[in-house]
Amino acid sequence: MARQQRIFWECTQPTCGFRYVEVPGAAAPRGMTCPRCGAPARQAVVQALPAREAPIPPSERKQPPSPTIALLLDNFRSAYNVGSAFRTGDAAGVAHIYLTGISPPPTHSAVAKTALGAEQAVPWSLHPNAPRLAETLQAEGWYLWVLETAPQAVPLGSLLDQPLPRKLLLAFGNEVAGVDPALLAQANAVVALPMWGYKRSLNVASAIAASLYAVRLLGKPRMVK
Repeated sequence: MARQQRIFWECTQPTCGFRYVEVPGAAAPRGMTCPRCGAPARQAVVQALPAREAPIPPSERKQPPSPTIALLLDNFRSAYNVGSAFRTGDAAGVAHIYLTGISPPPTHSAVAKTALGAEQAVPWSLHPNAPRLAETLQAEGWYLWVLETAPQAVPLGSLLDQPLPRKLLLAFGNEVAGVDPALLAQANAVVALPMWGYKRSLNVASAIAASLYAVRLLGKPRMVK
């Protein structure tokens, strides 16, 4: 297989018809035999790999809209969730990612594996104590919004109908224990994403993505101090 090609295979057995993809370097089914039923498979599509992972040249990068956004990841246990936060944060134009408590840094191999280079593009720093950090940042003019399914939480969308602060710090907590109560007490707002299903919350990486893009796409552009 050509180094930069993707091949979509399709089983020739009509009752199976399993269709799968083979890409360079991926642990995926290979060859002309269907991994599902063992019948012969044919090459349905052979294409060059899309350039979705190629870095965007500086001359083509867009300036993120207001407000300036930073993330505070407190006591994340999953390196993969941290890596996903870097990937999403880069896409959404996050200015900085603050890692606190036990949150693994980008030097962790699993963070880098998930971030796919975004950890080199987004500024970050490590801090031992999230409430102390938040207090310092609030004194510097950052508004702290904590995402948590707490009784006092208001829907995120309700805050996007009013002018946004110039500097917005979005904080997310541990995947099991949730947000540090001290951060909740310090928050300018405790917000939640609406849930219409069986579960009460999203995976934290998904919640970060949903929150960032809600603010970017739905937030009012007019700023207040």
